This record gives sequence, structure tokens and C-alpha cells, in this order.
Amino acid sequence: MKIVFIDQDYRANVRDGEGIVAPLMEYGDVVGYDDRPCSQETLGERGHGAEVIFFKINQPGNDIIDGWTCLKFMQFIGIGYSNYLDVPHCNSRGITVRGIGEYGSNSVAEFALGFILNAIRGISLADRRMKDKIWTLDGMLGRELASSTVGVIGTGAVGALVARKVSLLGAGVIACDICKNRELEEKYGVRYAGIETVMREADVVSVHLKYTPETEGMISRELLGLMKRGSYFINTSRAQIVDYAALETMLGDGGIAGAAIDVHYGEPPADWSLAHLENVIATPHMGYYTEAANTNMLRLSVESVLEYLRTRG
Repeated sequence: MKIVFIDQDYRANVRDGEGIVAPLMEYGDVVGYDDRPCSQETLGERGHGAEVIFFKINQPGNDIIDGWTCLKFMQFIGIGYSNYLDVPHCNSRGITVRGIGEYGSNSVAEFALGFILNAIRGISLADRRMKDKIWTLDGMLGRELASSTVGVIGTGAVGALVARKVSLLGAGVIACDICKNRELEEKYGVRYAGIETVMREADVVSVHLKYTPETEGMISRELLGLMKRGSYFINTSRAQIVDYAALETMLGDGGIAGAAIDVHYGEPPADWSLAHLENVIATPHMGYYTEAANTNMLRLSVESVLEYLRTRG
């Protein structure tokens, strides 16, 4: 059997990657490639003859998947695999697709906190100006987190951690979720409200929703239009939840002071216009990217494949 990590060098940026992957080698040959974006043609070549494929950042098209005639199982090294391939098409060909559960909520929550502090203090903008030998405080008047209200949309594993962290730094927190977290209310003083209220009242809005058919496009032009003038928008969840065209318009006309986005339509994006705005902090989907989270992702992904291999009959 051939088992291929089509875009993941399991020995890199993890703790004991070879040890984690070793049990797979009892079932066949294991091959790993680096995690840089690559062409569909290259993906096709890498997956040729594989029965099991691990994938992470590249999005194999249906024609590529159809060319993998030996393929029986695809394991996404992360959460939200439906963003990366046509799952119904895979299932119609008898290919099982799985992702993993929680693996690095704290890494994403810390990254979101960094985004918030960076945005409200203009750290990235100041850095860019200094690199251009521009010494000025024009447009750099920041705000303090301790005197701000942070709106957290979605208080699952990541959102709850963000709410706790900003609360401990003195911010007020207003949150929106279909399920209230009683601990957040009772221990951290988080106030739950409808999404319109959160968008209106928050100085910083941070999105932490799962991408589902119900949440696709949820943060609409209308909701973004409710935000305070001079407020900030943070997204470390999925781009498809937010109307980025509307966000770009509001950032350009001064309705929103700034934004920080780690997720994009297409990764890498086909349209870089939002990322190029001076009042936008943009990063290449790296919120999860710590050694601890990478190690957890690999371990859970391998365990998922081992479960399949042991029960396939």
C-alpha cells in the first residue's frame, strides 16, 4: 500500500514526526512532501497510486481526484475539510474523507489576541513606516484594550479562550452564540446578546464561527454596516463567513478603522486588494501554526487513518 502526505513533510515543524508516523509504516510505504502550495499537476503526480492520502493546504480538484484510481481514503490534516475539496464527489467514488477535531484552539486564540492588540495600536503600520524611514505619529493614535469592548462572535473552543484572555486584560466582552457559555458569563462577566447588538456596541469584533452552510456569508454587508465608526474587525475563522467585498469598501471609506485577517478566499488568494490596504493586517492562514498545534494535528490525523486501516476489513 502507498500512503502519501501530498503537502506535508511530517518531519518538519512537529515534535517527533517520524515517531508519530511510524505505525503507518506497518501498512505500507509512506511518502511525504513539503507544504508549499503547488500545481494541480504536481498534486496528481504525488498522489498517483496511493490508497491513502493526507492533505493540508492544497485543494485537489475533481479531475485530479478522478485520476487517483487507487484512492480509498483522504485525511485532512485539520478542521473544515469541505473547504478544500468536493466531498460529495469523493463519496460518489467510494472515497472516505475525514478531518480531525480540536487540536490547537489556544494557538488560534493567542493569534487572535495578537491581532487585536496589533490592530488597536497600529503596530504593523508603524513597523512598515519605520522600514520606509518614515518617522511620524500621524494617524497612529491608538486605543487601550482595557477601555474597549470586544465582541466575540462564536464562543466555541477558540472564541471562549479569546473572551477569557481579553477579559483578563481588562476589556469588556459582549458575545453572540446560539449556546451560551455559563462560565464565561459567571466568571468572566461576558454579556451575551444578538449579533446585531454585538456589531453595534463592540470596539473590536472578532469572528470565531465554524464554516457551515448556515454560517456562509453570515457577516454580511448589512451587519458590517452596523459597526461603530473607528472600530476594528478580526477574522481568524474562515473567509467564506464574511463579505470581504463589503469589508474592503468600509475600510476604504473610513467606516471601520482597521481589520486583521488570517483567512482568505482562495489560499493563496486570487484577489490581493484587501490584503494590500494600509489599514489591514493580513497573514497567510497561520493562526494555528505553532509546533504544539502542528504536532497535535499530525498525531490526530495519523490516529484517524490508523482507525480506518484497522477496520477496513
